[in-house]
Amino acid sequence: MESVNRAQILILFALVVSGIIVGLSVVYTQNLLAGMETSRTLLVFPKEEIRNLREIVERDYLSVAALIGNDPSAMSNFANNVSDQIRMLYAQKGCYADVTAFKIEIGKVGLAFNAKIVYVGGGLEYNDTLYCEVGGGCT
Repeated sequence: MESVNRAQILILFALVVSGIIVGLSVVYTQNLLAGMETSRTLLVFPKEEIRNLREIVERDYLSVAALIGNDPSAMSNFANNVSDQIRMLYAQKGCYADVTAFKIEIGKVGLAFNAKIVYVGGGLEYNDTLYCEVGGGCT
């Protein structure tokens, strides 16, 4: 009888230990997968894409605005053409990006406008609005 009780205790102890091992392996696997997802997210983060869109506004839009002079409609046409091209190029990559200029008016030195930058892709949504003025840059 005593050997039967010892056998039952041994089997019960083995079940408890195996349950603990299974639980720890599940936790370890979840942590491993979470780490892989985090590193994949960091690799996919489109900082260069966003930087390029900001550069289009800060460099290209302001350069054209300085060349155009005080003609808001010409700046609006240029901004619409560039916006169409950006949307088409980024759609080919499987994401959405747009740079639009609005509230185009004559400022102190030349044209002034607001520019909205939108990027949606890879699980990330980025929106930013800049105020740009010829001779003053973008803020």
